[in-house]
Amino acid sequence: MQSENTLLVDSVTLSFGIKQVLNGAYITARTGRVTGVLGRNGTGKSCLFKCIMGGIKPQNIFIRFNEERQTDYRHIGNRIKYLPQQVFIPASMTLGEAFDLYGVGYEGLIGFDTIFHSYRNRPLYELSGGAIRIAETYLILHAKAEFCILDEPFSNIAPKYVEKMQRIIDEQKATKGIIISDHLYESVMESTDDLFLMSDGYTLPVKEREDLIRHGYLLQ
Repeated sequence: MQSENTLLVDSVTLSFGIKQVLNGAYITARTGRVTGVLGRNGTGKSCLFKCIMGGIKPQNIFIRFNEERQTDYRHIGNRIKYLPQQVFIPASMTLGEAFDLYGVGYEGLIGFDTIFHSYRNRPLYELSGGAIRIAETYLILHAKAEFCILDEPFSNIAPKYVEKMQRIIDEQKATKGIIISDHLYESVMESTDDLFLMSDGYTLPVKEREDLIRHGYLLQ
């Protein structure tokens, strides 16, 4: 991987029957910066991420890495690691096995919180939802990739862990571009260098808090 990478996702159009979900949405990311995506429920944030990763096939999408003339969509998963809203590690797999599979050292997770020392060899179905969310987010952030997408990384975890995860995000952006979406908008705004708002199928750039008020995401 080169020292600095850029990602452009543009002209994303997605509809289900007569329901238009995305209408030319776009997003950008690059090494050294965190891109935030805000929006109310149902505005298409998760759909946009799934379109990028190939989980949903949109009517139209353009993806470009760096200045490459052609994108190999078959290998998106190697270049972008994705944290979906739902648990992605199989319930019967242990955390230790998952970290080995991704080539990420488990000792770092123990350093994040020593409670994970006793979780290494326990299957996922024995762990709490909060512990799973922390482990999966840590795993995606440290997996080898040019970019990572985090869909609601702060949800269902204690505030002290949100702050610790924000510090990891700030550390990891030195080597990869990071995209975050979460309903804890204050935590997103604290963590991001660039911010977008999803509204009516479009992605709107946000320069200041007043933009979120003007577009109806926040009250005055």
